[in-house]
Amino acid sequence: MGQEKRAYRSPRREAQARETRERLIAAARRLFADGGWNGTTLKAIAREAEVAEPTVYAVFGNKAGLAMALTDTVDDEADVATLVAELDAAPGPAHQLEAMARFEKRMYDGAGDIVRLLHEGARTNHDLDVAYREGLSRGDAGRRRVLSGWPTGALRAGLTLDQALDLCSLALSFEVWDHLAHRGWSSDQIAAWATAMLTREILRDQG
Repeated sequence: MGQEKRAYRSPRREAQARETRERLIAAARRLFADGGWNGTTLKAIAREAEVAEPTVYAVFGNKAGLAMALTDTVDDEADVATLVAELDAAPGPAHQLEAMARFEKRMYDGAGDIVRLLHEGARTNHDLDVAYREGLSRGDAGRRRVLSGWPTGALRAGLTLDQALDLCSLALSFEVWDHLAHRGWSSDQIAAWATAMLTREILRDQG
């Protein structure tokens, strides 16, 4: 009986492929930050990464595929593990709102360029629009889990859970943070404002 042919794996070739992928992602991030979605071409990214342009297509398929590969770094730079630990350790809803604002600060400070890229590219590219909306949905779902765990009576009188989540979505959105940043606010100031606003508008007055 004939033996089944086994696929050959070359550790060296796999390492080279990973290095090429990482170099392309780093080059794309630099150029996207400078030129935005519309002003950045795959040809320029290939030149920046010192690879042939067909290599970019072979690794990522198209510009949207390359941009979406950058999204993997967003949660890493925002440090989701720290958010989870802070939410678990928070003594009450007000401190959990503060932890959520700190998470957004870390995300926009560390990966704001990637969020901006997705926000810009989503206007004209279906794949990026889907990716951006999925990111928003994950954020909404996470906040819903947190707020749903609050004790009865934590919300301001007359405010529904969905309305509270709407306020969170507004205060913690890229559009609001980007607008205030362009007005000269620091990320610390924006996070403090978001925490204060949400505490005031969502939580029942304890006074």
